[in-house]
Amino acid sequence: MKINYFLLLFILLSCSETGKFKLDIEIKDLKKGKLVLLSAEDSLLYPIDSVNVNGQKSLLLQGDIKEPQVLFLDLYTNESTDPLSLSFFAENNKMKLISKLQKYGYDLKVIGSKNDSILRSYLSFNKKFNDQKIELIRRSLEKRKENKNDSVLIIDNLLTQLNKRQFLHNANFAMRHSNYEVSPYIAITDLTESKKILDTIYNSLSEKVLKSKYSKILKSIL
Repeated sequence: MKINYFLLLFILLSCSETGKFKLDIEIKDLKKGKLVLLSAEDSLLYPIDSVNVNGQKSLLLQGDIKEPQVLFLDLYTNESTDPLSLSFFAENNKMKLISKLQKYGYDLKVIGSKNDSILRSYLSFNKKFNDQKIELIRRSLEKRKENKNDSVLIIDNLLTQLNKRQFLHNANFAMRHSNYEVSPYIAITDLTESKKILDTIYNSLSEKVLKSKYSKILKSIL
């Protein structure tokens, strides 16, 4: 009986650890504060775990997540009444997140998630598009002040073309990564302007990804 009891206990403990999401966190220059890990469901945020920071260099948050998904990490300090916030694509295993207090969420390194690696690449490329659009908008405003309407029209046309290029890039990016949950996530966050594109992305998803929460949201939109 004792052997069976200990065997059962070992199995139960093993099962409880299987698929457990663990996040090692390092926020450089953070001395004191509070970190709260949250998930989003139906447009509402729900806390998963939290930890008080009091000089520790390494912190651990953990919880149960059923599948790869975007989580949020809010940082409360004495500097502000509202928390600083960042998001990352979590996967149900051990991960590590590194950032800096002064550039919280902007200077960010995430280890242990292929979905997040893909998302970082996507965001980096879109930043280039967005920087170009900001520059075109700045030039357009300058020409408007100078009443150079012909120049304004040319710049606005360039802006329209750039928006189309960005949309097509994002659609192709989502379809190229249809084996990952980040694909339908990109679709529902950045590509809802075109039902045709959404339908094409949905039909490109792998069987595994079709079962994900973001695929289900995508299907509901269609």
